[in-house]
Amino acid sequence: MIRRIRGQLVEVGAEHVLLQAEHLCYEVLVAPSTAERLAERPVGSEIELHTFHYLYQEQARSTPVLMGFETDAQRDFFEQLIEAPRFGPRSALRSMTIPLSTYAKAIEIGDTKTLKSLQGVGANTAKALVAQLQGKLGQFIGAEELEPVAAGATVESDAEAQAIEILQQLGVSEHEAIQAVLALHASGAELTDVEEIVKVVLKR
Repeated sequence: MIRRIRGQLVEVGAEHVLLQAEHLCYEVLVAPSTAERLAERPVGSEIELHTFHYLYQEQARSTPVLMGFETDAQRDFFEQLIEAPRFGPRSALRSMTIPLSTYAKAIEIGDTKTLKSLQGVGANTAKALVAQLQGKLGQFIGAEELEPVAAGATVESDAEAQAIEILQQLGVSEHEAIQAVLALHASGAELTDVEEIVKVVLKR
């Protein structure tokens, strides 16, 4: 199994790159957002991609396919996406056109409108992604998006405390969950429903 590749950038297409690694030139499929970023790099640049390798079955022929990601987190997220029924590797890769944390949040809060806006994601696939992955993607929601909290702020209600516990169950660290709930409270939002607090925090 090929899990990482490093080489010189030869060509960048809309959905692929060519990498020269020693005496071999590899075609690596990439997400549209990755292709856009790599297109800004000069030809000959050395790059490294985290890879996913599989066999594409087409009638009586099997074709090896190599997909590349800029980070381990992107690849891990992709591998979660393809757990959804009838959402193949190519469709999942093409759908990765928005920031990872935004994609993860949409699934966590059941935002099918955002999901349906992604390339190759229809209404049924959006519902399948939520049904299969909701509650499993908290680790991909970036802490850097959380607002800073004023010094001395404290959790003031049972609902906030329960919301923090739920956020931790979704994979958010205890520190980040507390910071997020306190930031929401400090913003002046008056929410008393646990589920609503969690949804608002994940949308931020």
